[in-house]
This record gives sequence, structure tokens and C-alpha cells, in this order.
Amino acid sequence: MYGVTDPTEAAGYPEPDGPLGIPDREPPRHLTVELAEQAAPGRDIPLHVQVTQAYRSDSMVLRNYFAPEAGGRLLITVYAPALLALGDLQQELTVFPGRDSDVLRFGLRTMRTGLHTVTVRAFHGGTFLGELRTQVSVQEGIPTRDGPAREVTLPTVAFDPGEVTLQVLRRTGGSYSFQLLSERCYAPVSFSLLAGDPRATTERIYKELGRSAAAAGKGEAVEGDETRKRLRSLGTQLWAHAVPEAVRQQFWAEAGRIRSFTVLGEHDLVPWELLYPLDGGQDGGGFLSEWMEVVRRAFGQDRVRELRLPRATYVVPPGSPGNAMSEVEKVRERLGRRVADGGVLAERGAVRDLIEDGLAGLLHFACHNSFTAAGSSVSMGDVAFEPVDLAPACQARSLGTTHPLIFFNACRSAGEIGWFSTSIGWASQFLRAGAGAFVGTLWPVRSDTALAFADTFYYGLVSERLTLGQASLLARRSIRDQNGGDPTWLAYAVYGSPSARCTITF
Repeated sequence: MYGVTDPTEAAGYPEPDGPLGIPDREPPRHLTVELAEQAAPGRDIPLHVQVTQAYRSDSMVLRNYFAPEAGGRLLITVYAPALLALGDLQQELTVFPGRDSDVLRFGLRTMRTGLHTVTVRAFHGGTFLGELRTQVSVQEGIPTRDGPAREVTLPTVAFDPGEVTLQVLRRTGGSYSFQLLSERCYAPVSFSLLAGDPRATTERIYKELGRSAAAAGKGEAVEGDETRKRLRSLGTQLWAHAVPEAVRQQFWAEAGRIRSFTVLGEHDLVPWELLYPLDGGQDGGGFLSEWMEVVRRAFGQDRVRELRLPRATYVVPPGSPGNAMSEVEKVRERLGRRVADGGVLAERGAVRDLIEDGLAGLLHFACHNSFTAAGSSVSMGDVAFEPVDLAPACQARSLGTTHPLIFFNACRSAGEIGWFSTSIGWASQFLRAGAGAFVGTLWPVRSDTALAFADTFYYGLVSERLTLGQASLLARRSIRDQNGGDPTWLAYAVYGSPSARCTITF
């Protein structure tokens, strides 16, 4: 049995001015990709990948980069579901100080007509560094034409010791690819769900947990021990049937070294925070998210390691929970006078304009969120506020410079629905706009327990200077034994880098 460590213990965690926060030693580094921009079906089109240090005017400067003299080994993975792979779609690349890396070559073949996306991702150990997407247009009778070199800045290629990433990709035909990435790299595992699309099963689980939270609020809940046993049953079933056996075995092989567990990709597949690892005599002694730091990362989301809090703004529209303003006052107290107060907003227009103008710091929602098959909606003082209202901010990357922290303390604020070629929800929209981190809930929660979670979260993040992962773990544990029968402590989904820390700026 693996023991549960105290998230407030700093031993083993790098401090902001420690080895992962060393000053610049290298010129800027970029993940650079070259692929044909058009080709006919049946053509071989090589994909070239390199990590370069050449500066280009349209790129951001790399910070905190360090490569040891022996070189740093990165894992490069390629995701091209509409193209035929002519070899392995993952290769290692060594980055040496003072020069560009070698060029990796991946073989791809066009198969069917259409506009197809190819995604290249870089990892160092179990830490996700960044990704770049490019496209190729496949049409009958056209010549192959090379596309321009594309690049994205890697904010840092330093890895966080003890971080493991589970990359989950949706394959053509409904199957999934699971790949566990740590300091040891495991091969992808193909996995098909017997029930097909897992959303219906997930919805049933969320409804049950929402009813449990509501019953606890009315004093109708069953004994806390019985509720925990029910949660454990759900979590164990999810672990056994939503995670491939090979990946579970890999997890146990790494368990003694894992401090943070990041899920990257199809984050709506299962409620990862509810997983209860249990296989024969291997038992972590708790839910995954009470045992270790569990965070999520959406594709395209920046890796942000510093959450700057120059000011905090609050959203409390008419009709919010009765204790919403008490929650705001609690947050203000935790942040202290060094964080400027941006006031309380109640209208959609004011919130939307703030976001599109490049919101900096913290945006904290204390309100009701309605989630249906049509998506999320918050009733504001003027008109309803919906995730689609963030589309201009997403396209303009309005938050890409400030990288604010978004805490959406409302029911099902991390819920997603399908929207044409993607999914849409508060989490995905804020992250596409450039938010540095997002905290939301997967099912309906109790307002008093939600307030307690937020209070402890900010205490850990600001007062104790814990990382995002540590602060969320501390907050979960602080409310898990309150109000028997209330599963709110498992409801929170945290998106961001587990090692991100808060910085108070004046």
C-alpha cells in the first residue's frame, strides 16, 4: 500500500528560485515543424521536427531554459489520425546547449481527400512542454507543395520531477490511445470501450453524485462511511473498465515515484478525479485525487508556471447563492491587500469586455451555472452568459499574455458539450483564450462546501505558497470528511501545470 503524503510538505518540491527557476543560459528555443501544405492522395509526405534556438520576430523569448552538457532528451510524438503512419510516430530528440537539435523525420502518407490536421507534441520525462498543429490539404490531381516552417516557443524544457502524464487520444472509429509518460516512456495502448461513447455513463454518475450533494445539504444523506464506500465502488469500477490493464500495470510500476498526475487530451472521457486505483494486492489507499495531485491539461493549453495576481475581480450576478458575497469576502481576506480589488461584476457585457481587453490576475465566479444538453449558461444582470460568448477572446488569444487564474465556483462549470468539430465549455474556452489555469466542477455541488474548498485553496496557493497541484490537493482533503454524504471534494477539476505557483505583483 502506498502512503499519502502531506501536500504542505515542501521537501522534494522545487522552490520558485530553485533548480527549475534558474536564470537564462541559452538563446530562445522553439519547436519547429515542416510539412507539405498540399498533396494528392497516396503521396508520401515527410514531417520534419527540430528544436531550434534561432530567434524569429514573431516568436516569444524563451525563459528559464537549461540543457545539461550531456544534452536533454525530449520525446516527440505525432498525432495524425487521418494519415497513414510509415513508421513510429514517436521519437527521442536530444537538445544540446548552444546549438539546434538534429532533425527528426516522420513518414506519413495521404489517404483520403480533405483538410487534415497533424499535431506534434514535446515531452521531457512526464512533463508536457508544448504542442504545434499544422495541416495538409489532400485533393485529387494536385502537385505536392511544401508548406512553410511553423514554430512554437517552449516556455521551458525543464521537467518537473515526479510528474507523470497520461495522454489520451481519440482514434478514428471511436477507439482511444492511452500513453503513460514518465521518466520512463511507455508505448501507446489502444483501447476500445464496449459501451462506445462514454458520455451517457458519465452523465449517470454525475447525476447520482449531484443528488448525493443535494441530499447532504438537506440532511437526508446516508452515513458518511456508506457514502464513501459507494464512491469507492464507482471509482474502482471506473479504474477497472475505463483504463487499459497495461496502463494500470505501468501506473503501479511508477506509483512510488509519482507526485503529480496530469491527464492530457480527451478530458471528458472519464471523471479522472473519481478513479480509485485498486488491483489485487495493489491499493493506493484512496481516490487518485486524494492520494496525489491530479490536474488536467487541454490540447492547445499553454504551460504556465507562474500565476501572477496583480488584481482580483469577482463575478456575482443577481440570483447567486445566498453565501456568494461571503465567499467573495473570504477570498479577499486570503489574498490580502497586496492584490488590488477589481470589484464585483454582475453583467455579461462587463465580464466579456474585461476578458477581451486582456484580464490580468484572478477572475473568481461565485454564482449558479445551468448545464443542459445545450451547454452551460449563467444568468447575468442583463442577459445570459454562455461559453460561446468567449469565442472572440479565443480567436484573439486575449489572455495569452496575462495568463490569468479562472476559478469558476459554480455547478458543473467544467462541463463540456460537442460543438461542430470540437467540444465547448467554460474550461475549454477560457484555456483557448490563454488562461493560465482553470478550476471548475464536474457535477452540482453544495454552496457551503464549495466556499470551504475555495477558502482552503487560496490559503494554500497564496498564504502557504504551495503549487497549484498542492493547493488543490490540500483543499480536497480539507472538505472530504465534512458533511457526510457530500461528494463535492471530488467534484473539482483543475486545469494547469501542477507546479505553477502564484506571484503577488504590485
